[in-house]
Amino acid sequence: MQKFKAMTRGILAAAAVATMAAAGTAQASDGGEIKYRKAVMKAVGGHMNALVGIVKGETANKADMAALAKGMLSLAKISQNVFPKGSDAMGGETDALAKIWDDPADFKKVSMAFVDHAQNLVTAAESGDPKALGAAVGALGKNACKACHDSYKKKD
Repeated sequence: MQKFKAMTRGILAAAAVATMAAAGTAQASDGGEIKYRKAVMKAVGGHMNALVGIVKGETANKADMAALAKGMLSLAKISQNVFPKGSDAMGGETDALAKIWDDPADFKKVSMAFVDHAQNLVTAAESGDPKALGAAVGALGKNACKACHDSYKKKD
């Protein structure tokens, strides 16, 4: 009887996993990947806006610099996975250009610049030096965000 219960639990667990996997596939093919990508990029924009506000002295929240920089680094790493092959054809509206999937090696180089500049941002934020933070935010914006958008995002 004990063996039967264990086997039944195993079968039910496998069925649950299969159901979740099927639901995930359905969501991905129904624009889920694009929605996820947009959410990640919106978070990147929010972190960037907060950091720019600190650099410009528009807020007194300087104590948040390191946390925001670390968050940006996490988002940069996450962003490496938000353009999976085939997600351009999964349905949903996207500003991503087909060039991302047509030339993945170049896109990878540009997207890794995001990670590198975000790491520099963390170092600058942890130093507490506002000038270093300003330079790191500027470099991230120019060499990562702008570089990617200029080459891989539809123009408005």
